[in-house]
Amino acid sequence: MTSALFSPIKLADLNLANRIVVSPMCQYSADDGVGNNWHMTHLGMLANSGAGLLVVEATHVERHGRITHGCLGLYSDDCEDALGRIVANCRRIGTAKLAIQLAHAGAQGVRAASVGRRQGTCGE
Repeated sequence: MTSALFSPIKLADLNLANRIVVSPMCQYSADDGVGNNWHMTHLGMLANSGAGLLVVEATHVERHGRITHGCLGLYSDDCEDALGRIVANCRRIGTAKLAIQLAHAGAQGVRAASVGRRQGTCGE
């Protein structure tokens, strides 16, 4: 008997090869909101993992609405260009469909400089 987990599923107009979904993982590795080689490698690997759907980590719609200084953004041309290259790479090397988690931290967004590659929430 075949597991339903590995069977295709259709969600509205989206056809997925299976029911495995890689949930968004906050990596806090962007450079002032701009995706970089870390995202290219990390998301590329996950797009090629066999999952049916890959959800890109929380991607902030406003610079001041980020949770940390390392959060991905989609609020500038640089952010858009970098994310476009990352998505193109995922589509080139992987089979997973892609989704994105849009985010805004509200009034508690970025207020102080964080230190290190993996930053905690700002304002700590």
